[in-house]
Amino acid sequence: MRELGKRLQTIVDYVNPDQRVADVGCDHAYVSMELAEKKNCTCIAMDIKEGPLETAKENIWGQRLDKKVETRLSDGLKELREGEVDAVVIAGMGGHLIVDILKDGAEKLRPGMQLVLSPQSDLRLVRYELRKRNIFIEQESCLQDAGKWYFVLNCKVGIRMPMEVPDEVAKENMMYGTYLPQHPTDEFREFLDWEAKGLQVLIKDLEKQKTPAARARRGSLTRQLEENRKLRETL
Repeated sequence: MRELGKRLQTIVDYVNPDQRVADVGCDHAYVSMELAEKKNCTCIAMDIKEGPLETAKENIWGQRLDKKVETRLSDGLKELREGEVDAVVIAGMGGHLIVDILKDGAEKLRPGMQLVLSPQSDLRLVRYELRKRNIFIEQESCLQDAGKWYFVLNCKVGIRMPMEVPDEVAKENMMYGTYLPQHPTDEFREFLDWEAKGLQVLIKDLEKQKTPAARARRGSLTRQLEENRKLRETL
């Protein structure tokens, strides 16, 4: 009996049913199997490492889902053929890596395609790159799972893909996006409070350091704290 946890279950909930899905960095293929069983999706469970892929294959065969879920060794989207899927799931990795995967596989992304992303870091960079590439965040969740905070982004590739938008537009609303501030949840409010406390601790520690790098970092974190507080007051 597989336990998805709150983050993976949110990813599954976001994926539209009856689609062909590429599950990039599939690990044990739990998301792919759940999509096959609960959303009537056919999936390609992809991973760059043979070990996790072998485990995924065993899990898939164990659940008799091999007709709906296949495994494929792939660095990002490189082994995916153009037009082969309707949706792409990328989770369980840092934001920089997710951005690189989307850049390297840009020709595989079609207008209207669904992307469900869950970066473990560098969320601002992900927001920037998505908007820069005319990919829109249509829905977003902030959640806590096993003591850690996660964000899950439900995105759609714009009809003007791959036309890039101006840099000044891409830089707007990078910190917290627009969906959660407009549709705040109790967990998002809790996250903002948690983040503010952490920023205060970091700023206080940096005040003890007199290097230019420390001053620059302190200034950046202070601006982030101000933006956090400003948003929190409105929710």
